[in-house]
Amino acid sequence: MSDFREEKFDHEAATLVPDSGSSASSPAVPAFQTPSSGSAEGFNPSEAATMLEGTPPPLSPITHQNPPPGQALGPSSPVSPTGTFGSLLLQPGTIIGNRYRLVQILGEGGMGAVYKARDMELDRVIALKVIRPELASNPEILQRFKQELILARQVTDRNVIRIFDLGEADGIKYITMEYLEGETLYQILRRHGKVPVQEAVDIMRQTLSGLQAAHREGVIHRDLKPGNIMRDASGRVAVMDFGLARSLEGDGMTRTGTMMGTMEYMSPEQAHAKDLDARSDIFTVGLIFYELLTGKMPYAAESAVASLMKRTHERAVPVSSHDAAIPRPLTSIVAKCLESDPKLRYQSTAEVLRDIDNWQEKGAASTLRFPDVRPWARDIPWPLIGMITAVLVLAVTGFLFRNKLLGPKTGATPAPVSVLVADFQNKTSDPLFDDTLEPMFNVALEGASFINAYNRGTARQAAAKLPNPTGKLDENAARLVAVNEGVAAIVTGSLSSRGSGYTLSVKAIDAVTGKTLANADANTANKDELLLAVPKLAVPIREALGDTTPESVQLEKAAGAFSTSSLAAVHQYGIAMEQLWAGNSEEALRSFSNAIALDSNFARAYGGTASAYGNLGKTQDAEKYVKLAMEHVDRMTERERYRVRGLYYYATSNYPKCIEEYGELVKRFPADNVAWINIAACYSGLRRIPEAVDAAKRAVEITPKGAVQRIILSFYSSYNGDFIVGEREARTALKLNLSSQAYLALAEAQLGLGQMSQAIETYHKLEKTDALGASVAASGLADIASYEGRYADAVGILDKGVATDLATKNADNAAEKLAGISHLQVLRGQRAPAIGAATKALSISQSVPVRVLAAQTLLEAGEVATAQKLADGLASEVQPETRAYAEIIRGDLALQRGQKNEAIKMFTDANQLLDTWIGRFELGRAYLEAGLFVEADSEFDRCMKRRGEALEIFQDNVPMFAYFPPLYYNQGRVREGLKSPGFAEAYRTYLGIRGKASEDPLVVDIRRRLGQ
Repeated sequence: MSDFREEKFDHEAATLVPDSGSSASSPAVPAFQTPSSGSAEGFNPSEAATMLEGTPPPLSPITHQNPPPGQALGPSSPVSPTGTFGSLLLQPGTIIGNRYRLVQILGEGGMGAVYKARDMELDRVIALKVIRPELASNPEILQRFKQELILARQVTDRNVIRIFDLGEADGIKYITMEYLEGETLYQILRRHGKVPVQEAVDIMRQTLSGLQAAHREGVIHRDLKPGNIMRDASGRVAVMDFGLARSLEGDGMTRTGTMMGTMEYMSPEQAHAKDLDARSDIFTVGLIFYELLTGKMPYAAESAVASLMKRTHERAVPVSSHDAAIPRPLTSIVAKCLESDPKLRYQSTAEVLRDIDNWQEKGAASTLRFPDVRPWARDIPWPLIGMITAVLVLAVTGFLFRNKLLGPKTGATPAPVSVLVADFQNKTSDPLFDDTLEPMFNVALEGASFINAYNRGTARQAAAKLPNPTGKLDENAARLVAVNEGVAAIVTGSLSSRGSGYTLSVKAIDAVTGKTLANADANTANKDELLLAVPKLAVPIREALGDTTPESVQLEKAAGAFSTSSLAAVHQYGIAMEQLWAGNSEEALRSFSNAIALDSNFARAYGGTASAYGNLGKTQDAEKYVKLAMEHVDRMTERERYRVRGLYYYATSNYPKCIEEYGELVKRFPADNVAWINIAACYSGLRRIPEAVDAAKRAVEITPKGAVQRIILSFYSSYNGDFIVGEREARTALKLNLSSQAYLALAEAQLGLGQMSQAIETYHKLEKTDALGASVAASGLADIASYEGRYADAVGILDKGVATDLATKNADNAAEKLAGISHLQVLRGQRAPAIGAATKALSISQSVPVRVLAAQTLLEAGEVATAQKLADGLASEVQPETRAYAEIIRGDLALQRGQKNEAIKMFTDANQLLDTWIGRFELGRAYLEAGLFVEADSEFDRCMKRRGEALEIFQDNVPMFAYFPPLYYNQGRVREGLKSPGFAEAYRTYLGIRGKASEDPLVVDIRRRLGQ
C-alpha cells in the first residue's frame, strides 16, 4: 500500500494473516492483542516504599551505615496494619475515585503508601501512591507531591517510570504511575555484592538514557541512588521517584529548611550548597557505576557526613584498583564522572554515553583515548576543610540548599542549532531566481555538523497558519515561524542586478530578538557565478553560529556540490523541492526530470527523484535513481553522500547497512534530523522497535515542534506497545498540522488503548483529508469491524474501498483490500469468493503483502499448488524479510499436512531471517498443534509483549489489529493444555471482543470449552 509518511519510503514489509482453518478440530489461529491489563510490567512490592519522598531504602551493606530515622521498610519488613494511616489504612478491595481498585499494599513511608491497583477504566495494573491525610493539608508537602507529577510527566522515556495522573477522591490525594515488577539496584547489590562488567554497563547505559530524557526536559533528579533505579525481568532499567527533582527553569522546592536528597549519593556541589545542574546527577551516576563494578562505595567512611566530606577533597580509588580485570576505559569513565569539579566532569549524559559506546565498538579498546586517572590523594588544601565541615554541619541541621538555572554547557562541539532560510528577495526581473538559491544555501549551512536546516516546506505550511496567513517566507513571517517552531535563527537574503552582474546579500538574524548575527555580500560578474558565491557567503554565518572550521576548508569541501552547468537546472531543482515538501511527489518528479535534462550530472536532482519515487512507494524506481545519484558522488557534499548511500540501503531493504551508514552520518552531523528519522525506519524494518523509538526521540529533540517528527515518534511508540505516548504524540502533531498521517497515528494508538469508538471517529476524520487518507480510513474501519468479528461488515467496507481505489488509480491499495476480502471470505467459509478475490488481487499487484495474503488465503481454500508457487517466488528474492515470509507460508503448508516438526523448523528458520510478530505467532501455533504447551506458551507470551507490532503487521499503513484477538484463543488452549486454572480468563477476554459475532466459529468453540 502506498505510504504517505513523508519522511521515509514505503517498504513492502509483508506478514502473515491469521490462520483460521486447519485440519485440527480446534485450530490454533493467528492473532493480535489489545493492551493487557495483567502486563508483566510491574512494581516490586518489596521496593514500593522507595517511590515515596524522604524514605530512602537501607544503605548498601558495603557502607556499613544504618538507615536514617523514617527509613522505608526493608523487603522483609512486615507492613503494620495501621502503619500509614493509623486506623484509616486502605484495605485491598477499596475503590478510589470509582476507577482504581486496590489489590495490595506494596509499601509505606513517611509521606504515605504505595498500592498495587487495577485501573478499571483502562483495564490495566498500575501503582497508586497516596499521601497521608494529615499531610495533605500541608501546602509545602502537597506542593512536593504535585511536583513529582509535574516534573516526572515531562519525562517520557522507557528508562523512566511513567507517571499517569494526579487525582483526589474522598479527601485522598494520589498519583497513578506505571507498575514495574522487578528489583532495585540496591537489592541486586545486596544479593551479589557486585555485578559483571557488561551487566553493569548495560544497567548504567539505560540509567543514563533515562536521565538524558529528564535533562532534556530541564529536570534534574537530585536524589538518584540504587534504591531509585529498578530492573525488571526483561532487563529493562527505569529511574523512579522524582519527588525531590526540580525543574531547571523554576525556583525549585529548596527552601524547606531540611536537607534534600540522600547524603551517601550527593555530589560535592550539593554538599557545598552550591547551584546544581545536570552534572550533579552525573557525579551520582559515577558513584553507582563504581558500586556496581566493585561492590564498594568509593568514599566509605564512619558516617554519612564523613563520607560526604571525603568526596569533596579526595579522589576515589580507581575501580581497577579493586579488580584489575575491569577495562581501563571504564575506569577512566567512572573517574571522569567522579571529578569533584563539575567543569572537569562530563558535561552531559550524552557525553558519558558516547564514551561508553566508543568503548564497546569493535577495536575501541585500542583506539579510545581517555585522560590518565589522576592520583586519588587529597587535592583540596587542608585549610579549606574546616570551611567544608562547617557547611556540612549546617546542611545536617537544616541548611537551605539553593538551585538556579542550568548554566550554559561547555565543550568544543557546539550544540545542535536549527536555522530557517527565508525566501530571498528577487529584485531582478528574472523569475529564474525565484526559489533557486535558498535550497543551495541550506546545503552550504549544513556543511557544519551541528547545523540543521529547517525544512522550508514545513515552514511554509506553518506560515499559512499564522494570524495573518501568508504563502511567503519573508523576514517577518520567517521570524514568527521560527519562534513558534523553536528555530534559533533565520537567514534572509536579497539579489539585485547591476549591469550584467549581480549582488547577493545575506543576513543571519536571531529569531527571538531580531538581532543581526552576521551579514555578507558578494558581487558576481554574471549569473553563472552566483552558485559559487553561496558557500562563501555562508562562511560568516556559520562562524556566527559557532563553526570553527577554517574558511578554506569549508570552501574546499563545498566545491563540487556547487558546480553545475546550468543555473536553470538549479531553479528546476528548487521548484521540485518546494513541490516535494508540499507533498506533491508527482509534480516534483516532473521538475526533477527538467533539472536532469538541463544538467545530466546534477547529483542532487537524482537524489531528489529517488526520494519522490520512494514517497510514492515505487521502490524499484527509487533504487534506480539512488544508483544514478551515486555515479556523481563528486558533486555532493559529505553530508549528502552519507544521505544518498543511506537512502540506497533503505530502498533496497538492507537495513543493517542503512543503520550503519546513517549512524556514521549522525556521528559526523549529529543535528541531521532526517538521518535520525531514517535510522528509526531502518530499526523498524529489522523489528528492533525500542531502538526505533530512541532514534525518533532524537529527531524530536532536534525539532521539537516538527509535526513529522512527532508523527514518527507516535507510530513507533505504538508499535512498541506504548499507546499512551503514541496517542499523546499524535495529538501534538495534529495541533501542529492537521495531516492524514497524524490521524492514522492517532487512530492506531486508540486501537491499542481499546478505544474503538474514538478510533472510528478518528478514521472518519482521516477519510475527509484526501483520496489516500480515505483509502487508508476504509482499511482502518474494516479492520475494526473484523477485530470485533463483524466479517460481513468488513467485506462491505472493503468492497467500496476497492471501487474507490480503482477509480483513483491506486492499484496497490485496491489489491491489498482485495487480499483482505479474500481472507475474510475464508473466515466466513466462502471458498469460491475467497479464491476469486485473491486471484483478482494478484492480477492487479505483485507487492509482497498482496502475495503473502493471497498465498495464505489460497492455501486455506485448498489451492495448494498456487500457494506453493507464490512461496517459491518469495523465497527466490534477495531480502531476508521476503524470504522469511516464504518460510512462514511453507510452514503453514506443512502444518496443514500434519507435518508439525517440519512446520516448527520452517517457522524457526523464518524468525532467524527476520524476527516478526507473525513469525512468533505461527511458531506458537505449531508448538500448540504438536502438544508442546510450554514452548507454545513462551511464543504467545512474546506476541503479547510485542502486541504493538501487530497494529500494522506489514508496516505499510494498513491497520491489521484484527489479527490480535485469536492470540487470546490460542493462549487459552495452551493454558488449558497446561491444566492451568486461569485458562478461562483468556477465553473470556476473547469473548469480550467477539462474543457478539455471529460468523466466528471460535466463539462457538470457546463457549463449548467453557461449558456455556
